[in-house]
Amino acid sequence: MRIGRVLVLCGLIVATLPDSARADGYLVPFVGANFGGEVVRPLNIALRDGNRAAIGATLGVMGAGVFGLELNMSYTANFYPPLLSNDDGGGNLVTLVPSLVLGIPLGGQRGFGFRPFVLAGAGLVRRDFDVGSLTSSLSQNDLAYTLGGGVMVFFTDHIGIRGDIRYFRNFRVDEFGLSSAEIERGTFDFSRAAGGVVFRF
Repeated sequence: MRIGRVLVLCGLIVATLPDSARADGYLVPFVGANFGGEVVRPLNIALRDGNRAAIGATLGVMGAGVFGLELNMSYTANFYPPLLSNDDGGGNLVTLVPSLVLGIPLGGQRGFGFRPFVLAGAGLVRRDFDVGSLTSSLSQNDLAYTLGGGVMVFFTDHIGIRGDIRYFRNFRVDEFGLSSAEIERGTFDFSRAAGGVVFRF
């Protein structure tokens, strides 16, 4: 019922937008900090550790600024803390996750605007784990889902800033078929807070 009310509300917002409302694309290079879960660090400590920062980009498009689709790509060096890897920490993490986005373009799609949003998606997470002091490493590819939200603030037609927080967790699909699929949650999870510049086009 709550989801239905939200969708109805968003539909009313779209209906009241001016005729000039259009789909707009955006690109967001970002820097972020991984925390919680597998990282075993709170956000305030992760923010101060530049050696384990996540870097990446988000490419997206939103119809009338409300419903959208985006692809989030990131890379983190030394993802694992020292307790879980060698003395300096190690391993790296790559995410490639498309998501559905639901936002509200307060102020319209041109000039100054404020757009809070929520998102949900599923994609690929690849992690490499250094084996002690050896030169070899273990690699694993997982399906993972993400849930999150944030805000975009635009200062002009084309430039703004964005901040978001996402939660990631791996999962496995067993006995996939046309009528049913058994989805099992994994044990690998973490959160990421990120911020960057929005280029809207």
